[in-house]
Amino acid sequence: METFDVAVIGGGMMGAPCARYLAEGGHSVALIAAPEPVDAARWDGPFGSHFDAARITRRVASDADWSRLSCRSIARYRDLEARSGRSIFRETGALMAGPQEGPMAGFTDRFRAVAKALDDAPEILDTEAVRARFGLALPPDSLASHEAWQGGWIDPRAMRDAQQALAAKAGARLYPQAATTRDGRVVTLADGTQVSAGHVVVATGPHVAIDGLLPRVPKMQVWARTIAFARISEAEGARLAEMPPIIWVAEGWDHDLYLLPPVRYPDGQLYLKIGGQVDSPLIGSAKDMRDWFRGNGDARVAARLMAELRTLMPDLAIEAESRGPCAVVWTETGLPYIDAAGDGVSVLCGGNGAAAKCGDELGRLGALTATGAGIACEGYAADFRAVWT
Repeated sequence: METFDVAVIGGGMMGAPCARYLAEGGHSVALIAAPEPVDAARWDGPFGSHFDAARITRRVASDADWSRLSCRSIARYRDLEARSGRSIFRETGALMAGPQEGPMAGFTDRFRAVAKALDDAPEILDTEAVRARFGLALPPDSLASHEAWQGGWIDPRAMRDAQQALAAKAGARLYPQAATTRDGRVVTLADGTQVSAGHVVVATGPHVAIDGLLPRVPKMQVWARTIAFARISEAEGARLAEMPPIIWVAEGWDHDLYLLPPVRYPDGQLYLKIGGQVDSPLIGSAKDMRDWFRGNGDARVAARLMAELRTLMPDLAIEAESRGPCAVVWTETGLPYIDAAGDGVSVLCGGNGAAAKCGDELGRLGALTATGAGIACEGYAADFRAVWT
């Protein structure tokens, strides 16, 4: 049995950078990262929503701590690209919009306050300015922050690969398997291999509350969400090449939606992706997770999302529509959980639909927690402590 200073279980948006920071800090590290499923219908291992081609990145958020997490991560993207040789970040700018009146006006007030406090603060645009500049038809009373730089989208697979490769370069040992059990500081893998560590970090995303790797269960919900895709032509993709991603509140909705610009997926086609549903079923077991990811989402939800896409982009020429499954972890605090879970084990989870863009900073904070350094002096208002059931 090999022994390490730290074993990180989970090689996604938080776990991989956590392992990298630990390895670059001189610690011996085991990174236990289940591979991406080749065929979801036949896959029994862990699923992850970061197995995708694009995630929105931006500095503006409706909470100052989420903004700070993002700003610190975005500032490191180019260094990660340069050191890993992987293309991660497409800088197209970003829009965040909401109404000035009604139940969601507070959402708009919050992100505008965060935007105003940023260095090189984004400009605020009204509905007509957004339509004239980007061709997007927001509801009439909307206001939008426009980040002309440092916003855009990242390739989460490329981010994962870069973080894992740099962790390995710094000396981390990669185990491309799922962890099945943890007994104290000994982790057993799917093939029976056992790894011993002075400390174990559990960063298994939506599986954290159901995989039995923690001594107690964090209080959180895992939502089974549907995402919808609009396939477009090469010509339409060229027309929209500089389109920024947008987060906005559609008319009649009580939460925000998101839209990615044209992104080329592994099948070679260009797609716009839309999502943001909240009235979705809960995932409460490993079986629920498998059943959800082996399907292709909810047709009714996808149809409603596509209707909003057509409202926002009435001139969009769509060649085909499709849909897929996604899972979102929502914590009791609305913030990540970065906390000790017991003797020699800590938790690093809780993306709340916003983790991909700030995973590098979350991983750094997770590494500090794992080594006992703590994060109290890191400049955040929250302490990111977990709430336990």
